Amino acid sequence: MRKTAAAVLLSVLMVVLTACGSDDRADSSAASGFTATSIRLEGPFYSVDLPQVDGGKADARTDFNDGMRAEVDPFVRSAAEKQKVKGFNSEVAHIGGHVLSGVLGIEVDDGWTHPTTYKRTHVTDIDTGKALTLPDLFTDLDKGLEVLSTQAAAQLPKTRVGTNAYDEQRIAPTVQNFQDWLATPDGLRVYVGEIASHALGYIDLTIPWSELDAVLKPGLRAVVSS
Repeated sequence: MRKTAAAVLLSVLMVVLTACGSDDRADSSAASGFTATSIRLEGPFYSVDLPQVDGGKADARTDFNDGMRAEVDPFVRSAAEKQKVKGFNSEVAHIGGHVLSGVLGIEVDDGWTHPTTYKRTHVTDIDTGKALTLPDLFTDLDKGLEVLSTQAAAQLPKTRVGTNAYDEQRIAPTVQNFQDWLATPDGLRVYVGEIASHALGYIDLTIPWSELDAVLKPGLRAVVSS
């Protein structure tokens, strides 16, 4: 029986929608065996969705899940002091062949005009089953931070910050300024916060791995860009 025009159109739409929904995270998760999930944490003064993973290597899964839990615990404790804590845009941001990246978004209402916004991250090396931190990435940490600072200054005008003034100390070459980062196929995504104003929101930047090749430890590019 020949398909009607409507049936053909429906089939095409379904194919397009399926293709749009298959991102790099889904492709890589199939290879590494991990799937993204979350746990709802709720109490009298807090409500947070905690990013977690299922499947994959046990040691990497444990490191990632425990690492994300360690990031949320201080905020849950602060909620016991009757500060309202609300999660937003928290996710397993990337499941790669060799790396897991998660981000926790938190708003803390402590009575000021606007809630204070935080982003906290955790990155796990699947092969070693251990956390990846900035010192693990670079052959020379100081040189790596200098490149991150330079790249951040070059990229900020391309974000919502535009030509607005911003706090230049927030991108000075220190570990504290760049400690909330993710490994993605496109590059190192770093959260620099409300660097210009509350109105412009929380700013993140993605620094291409090609700009960091000269300072990355040998072999790390294959891990963090997977």
